Amino acid sequence: MSAELEFSGINIDITYTLSIFVETLIHGIYTSLFLSALPVMFKSRSQRVSRRMSTNWVFPIATVLMYTVSSLHVVLSLYRFLRAYIVEPGIGWLYFWQFTRWDSFANSIVVCIMTWLGDALVIYRCYCVWNNNLPLVIVPLLLLGGSIGVNIYTLIWFSHPLDFGKKSEIMSLNAIYPLSLAQNVITTGLITLKLWSQHRQSSASGVIDRSSRLSLIKIIRIIIESAMVYTIQLCILIVLYFLNDTFQYIVQAAIVPSIGIVFVLIALRVHRAKQQDADIGSSLGVIPTAWLTDRDSTMETSQQDSASMDDQSFPKPVAKSESMEIQQARVTFEH
Repeated sequence: MSAELEFSGINIDITYTLSIFVETLIHGIYTSLFLSALPVMFKSRSQRVSRRMSTNWVFPIATVLMYTVSSLHVVLSLYRFLRAYIVEPGIGWLYFWQFTRWDSFANSIVVCIMTWLGDALVIYRCYCVWNNNLPLVIVPLLLLGGSIGVNIYTLIWFSHPLDFGKKSEIMSLNAIYPLSLAQNVITTGLITLKLWSQHRQSSASGVIDRSSRLSLIKIIRIIIESAMVYTIQLCILIVLYFLNDTFQYIVQAAIVPSIGIVFVLIALRVHRAKQQDADIGSSLGVIPTAWLTDRDSTMETSQQDSASMDDQSFPKPVAKSESMEIQQARVTFEH
């Protein structure tokens, strides 16, 4: 949020009113998508016993946690709005700037937790896609650590506003959104690079099924298009923040549920593509089931694919390449 009390744009009281409406509306959409995604994320996992259950359940459990945090934020936002304009009339938008109030402080903590969860999950997925290559995600981890540090510093400032200088306050506020944007762009780019590289290898081997609804190139599109929801909002928020435009508070309100929407939207789009692929009988229709299954089953499926290829007198190198593409898709969506 802005460190100055000089605003441009529409009336700030109108802005906060619109922000409540926007967040409630988007959270309603999030709720619908979340309820639709729950069977997709949990059904197949409950039907299998995985030796790596602790890692396979990271993503669905985190998704439920994110929805809980987003719901809590909506409740806090409505409570603060009622206090500002009904319970304590006359205070108006100044109520939202009284950070020492318990509800304002709790609201800030909830926003931070939601952001940290979303960023951590993206880094975790990137780590898995790159075959547990820790050095590759060092930069995103450092950016996440920096973001957590800046947010904690800001929270301490909110609770003890007289103990900090104005310059340090402005510097911390100015760094929050750029750090999140940089981390998300890097991790999404790394995931895309890995999948694109694998797709090119499979394409060069001549094993890409053009009739499939869910090849790796389709997965790339799903990831980029879904991630752009949050990335575009961050870009707009950064511009509005430095312009000190009151519209930034509307975008801020939309970000919390939007972070959760990104992850459930990917799950639903992959599942839908899988169903369409199964309907046309594509040989690659098995790809997205890894979203729901365990990593240990990947090798078994690949071996079955290879055996099937042998029976049909296909060259073994082709079967191997196809298994690589299927395995990469599984690694991408099993977490």
